[in-house]
Amino acid sequence: MKFGFILTCLLTQYRIVKISRKKEYGIFLDLLKQQILKISKTIIPIFTISLLVILPTSCVKKEDPAVFRFIDHLNQENILLTPFREFSSDPQRFKEKNPSLHEIADESPLLDSGVEENPYFLKKKLKIGLVEINTLLAPPRSNYRFSQKIPSNSFLEFTYGIRQDSELAHKKEESRVTEFSIVLESEDTKKEIFKSTLKLTLDQSLVFKYKKIDLSDYEGQKVQISFITRGSDKALACWFNPVLYAPQKNTKNVILISLDTLRPDHLGCYGYSRDTSPNIDSLASDSALFWNTFATSPWTLPSHVSLMTSLNCINHQVYQGNQTMDPSILTLADILRTRGYFNGAITGGGFVSGFYGFSKGFDSYHVRGQIQEKNSAEIASRAVLDWIDRHKDRNFFLFLHTYQIHNPYSSPAPYNELFLEKSSTLTEIDMSPFRLNHENRYKPVMDDLRQNFIDLYDGEIRYTDETLIKQLLSKLKELNLYDSTMIILTSDHGEEFYEHKSWHHTHSVYNETIKIPLIIKFLNSNHKGKRIPEFVRIIDIMPTILEALDINPSKYQMDGESLFDLLGDEKQEMEERIFISELASNVMQRHVPKKVAINRGKHKLIINNEFKSEDLAYFLSSLPEMEPMEIYDLEKDPDELYNKSRENPQLTRELLDFLRNQNKMTRKVSAEEAKMSEELREQLRALGYIK
Repeated sequence: MKFGFILTCLLTQYRIVKISRKKEYGIFLDLLKQQILKISKTIIPIFTISLLVILPTSCVKKEDPAVFRFIDHLNQENILLTPFREFSSDPQRFKEKNPSLHEIADESPLLDSGVEENPYFLKKKLKIGLVEINTLLAPPRSNYRFSQKIPSNSFLEFTYGIRQDSELAHKKEESRVTEFSIVLESEDTKKEIFKSTLKLTLDQSLVFKYKKIDLSDYEGQKVQISFITRGSDKALACWFNPVLYAPQKNTKNVILISLDTLRPDHLGCYGYSRDTSPNIDSLASDSALFWNTFATSPWTLPSHVSLMTSLNCINHQVYQGNQTMDPSILTLADILRTRGYFNGAITGGGFVSGFYGFSKGFDSYHVRGQIQEKNSAEIASRAVLDWIDRHKDRNFFLFLHTYQIHNPYSSPAPYNELFLEKSSTLTEIDMSPFRLNHENRYKPVMDDLRQNFIDLYDGEIRYTDETLIKQLLSKLKELNLYDSTMIILTSDHGEEFYEHKSWHHTHSVYNETIKIPLIIKFLNSNHKGKRIPEFVRIIDIMPTILEALDINPSKYQMDGESLFDLLGDEKQEMEERIFISELASNVMQRHVPKKVAINRGKHKLIINNEFKSEDLAYFLSSLPEMEPMEIYDLEKDPDELYNKSRENPQLTRELLDFLRNQNKMTRKVSAEEAKMSEELREQLRALGYIK
């Protein structure tokens, strides 16, 4: 009997894995078989002890008691009514009766950590317009009932809505109407605490409303809460992120800011002579600043995957623009979600869109301020301030990303002209039509035009600093959240302005493309004023955040290491951190062969694969001389101008062996190829990545 109970718990824990993570499920079955054999040979007292050990980790869900996510707790027992029962028993009849529901029956299952089983695939990560959001699908008639003890000072918070279905989109129907209600039952009362009706017409893609209900009258009571929908049986009615939570006074918040394409040497706090970043510099004065931080790749997608997973490229395997993250990989948002954090993202989309797997672990993942919009940082800022206002009374994690600094350089006036020379001819520039990030990547230009490009780039930084960073810091201070918020400001890669005879990024692993800023304002501004000269990596950010929140990063499989060991007043003897930065061959048909960079101490090795004849034919100007191997002393030669590989063959051999030993896969994952939507393709065209 006890064995059966353990087996039931284990199978329940891994039910969704069976569907979404076949590799892990196979491993689980092997382990389960081994466990059965062991148990069959074990005496009862030992088995009883094993039971006590297994239950807390396998069958008990660890969660912040102040947060109850209804989506996570939905199981078969909670479902009193759902039309998807019929889909389960007779899918063909269901399809004939309700083709719109049948169409999305297995679409977009929710794979966030903590979700566990997913009956009838009712738990979804739905993409609605420019938002991906955690959704409890509830087409009429649906009734989901949950038992829960109401904490003190708690609120029931949710958004409810109707999403457009295919029949409505093709004008086969006129409208959809749904009545949403919530009924609360205690020992002595039964009350409808919420009721509202929504109507979706054929010219709308979504109708929705937000609601927050004070449940303090039920404090300490064990109640049943029912989420009920009635109305049009074809309506794609949804409850978005329904949650029961108690506001917290002593929050610990995290805001992770990625300013795409930002070079550290163009910021005042890193010694730049121009006043491009007064607000970033102010943040840096309350922060620890890391002088030598390196990305895992010189372009957006793989570098951001590393940021969110603390994995080098070889261990997440996302190298190309059509590859998405393996859903078995834990993200930073995943881990914080299981700790009761409310996770939101405001991004510029493109290669940081949810399409690539970045939305995993986030309650909502918004695209705000796209590259086509000249004021994208300002648009993102407005969305950020609204999001913080709504989540100010709880622990939150906000990921903020903008392409404002990325090409095209066309910030609104007066920022576009702020740093221009009198002789400048351009007040904005999109490099893409000139093909300076494609066939003309190696084409030289006149010095004054090159400086014009840099001036416009600097204007983008100042505009972002004023409209986004300044507004964010002001809002946190206004809400008294500044001290209780950990702020990390970084980037995914830099930008080349012909320092090594080429333009942009996605083509080299020199410092101008892989060296990034890293400014960390810890809780209560701890470690403020620290300036860290040692080499660190983008993969070190995630474990540092976890340790700052008293979460042990060593419990998770990561390539990065917490930065806390560099922040003590007395520096300990430690090995130099190793950064590895990779560029795959022919990324987005750019005809640039594979490149890899690694350091051993102060020495940096670069391996350049040879250009093929068809690659050479692609470019319209001569390529600079490129050695197959390059070695630079980053202490004496930080601009990487003097290649030492030929003069020191012994060092070259040692570094090659070092690279072979270090750049090895330590976990089995595989990136998944996926077809882009036309919407995403348009975003990438605007960024200049594809034609």
